[in-house]
Amino acid sequence: MTITHHARGELLGKALIMFVGLLLVSLLIIFAIEPSIYTTTLWPGWVPASRYPWPVLLFLGALIAFLGMLMYGVLHHWRWLFWPMLIAFTGSVIQIPVEGLQLLGVFPNPYPVWYSLFRGGVGFIELGFAFWMIQTYRHQGVWAMGRKKAEQASHLVRTELGLIEYRSVGQGPAVLALNGGHTNCHSPLGHEAFFLAQGYQLIIPSRPGYGRTPSSTGKRAEAFADALMSLLDLLQLDQVIVVGISAGGPTALQLAGSHPERVSKVILQNAATDGRYASGMTRFLTYLFFNPVLEGMVWAAFRRFGRVAPQAALKSLMWGLTRLPIDQVLSAMSPDQQQAALAFLQASRSGSGFLHDIHHHCGDLGRVRAPVLVITSKYDGLVSASHAVYVEKHIPQAQLFISEAESHLMWFSTRPECKSSCTPEQREKSPSALRSSGKKCEKDKILPTNT
Repeated sequence: MTITHHARGELLGKALIMFVGLLLVSLLIIFAIEPSIYTTTLWPGWVPASRYPWPVLLFLGALIAFLGMLMYGVLHHWRWLFWPMLIAFTGSVIQIPVEGLQLLGVFPNPYPVWYSLFRGGVGFIELGFAFWMIQTYRHQGVWAMGRKKAEQASHLVRTELGLIEYRSVGQGPAVLALNGGHTNCHSPLGHEAFFLAQGYQLIIPSRPGYGRTPSSTGKRAEAFADALMSLLDLLQLDQVIVVGISAGGPTALQLAGSHPERVSKVILQNAATDGRYASGMTRFLTYLFFNPVLEGMVWAAFRRFGRVAPQAALKSLMWGLTRLPIDQVLSAMSPDQQQAALAFLQASRSGSGFLHDIHHHCGDLGRVRAPVLVITSKYDGLVSASHAVYVEKHIPQAQLFISEAESHLMWFSTRPECKSSCTPEQREKSPSALRSSGKKCEKDKILPTNT
């Protein structure tokens, strides 16, 4: 029997209400048999004159009201309540070992042993709820209330090497687009409109750990490259153009190297390639903020920040994406581009995918036979130009194009697409003349216009 998303949300809600209700009853029983526990909690060392002092009664009354509000909020699926409850439950990661150390006598324990065991048990249950809530949010949204309607266009297929979520749009020669870190097949990237306008079909998978593609499909770039071959077989695509964006670059190159007969061309956009993409502080911050337990809360906090102060939120993230002054970058963007960039960043999620990305390698580039266009932003603050130069040096047929885009997010730049790689004489030609002559900058040599 299939359980619907709504049913999963109801099951989580009922379980939480039952847990909070039992916790409430337990607190009342503890108060009845051992009220000194509450006294110790409120004022350590205080010995009240009566067994049930009025400050403790007031505290208990407030606690009952608070737990009652939680039960009501869970019952009515208050969206904002989901996050503080998840944070509180995740805090049990600290509570459980502290209780254990108190029981072992490492830390002083002001409570009876049975009460410490009770608190430890509650901590384990809360931690279980935290994982349940995380998985619910990843797959069905807050309280399993569903994702945006736009996300229903994707497909989840079982290949010989694992499950892959992908989205397919357009008609024409197939382009396999491998999005970068913190993105999935639904991420609103600017290259989609370009390829569709030129008459291509886009196949956009969610890489392992992102969206609905599980990590088991391929944590390493070379493993997912093999899984993508199974996807192309299912879609009956003999050959594709591969686009590798940012952290999707290693997978694109692994694919072109291990299956050269299936890749006609490769386009790398600000792609990490030389193995130095994530080292030192980048890896430390990744494990700290973008691990599967905390990344949802980090991005949720940013989305809230973006709604309250959109300009400040955009500045805060652009800080790590450009080598130019932030105000200069934003002033070069139109209001529509700023809004689109913020929407792209607010749609970001890390899942467990970014932890895989920082360990990816592009493999032996000598195996790559397809022509490769390497596009790098001159002022990229995240992936330096050394990555593009690395590919150009190790792949003889690679062509390097240095973009004047102001940041890592080249799609939100006002710079002409091929300004820096065209000669002045070529710029003076009309678009039709450039297309017919085959000299519309290096990009058209590898990706001709389908008209």
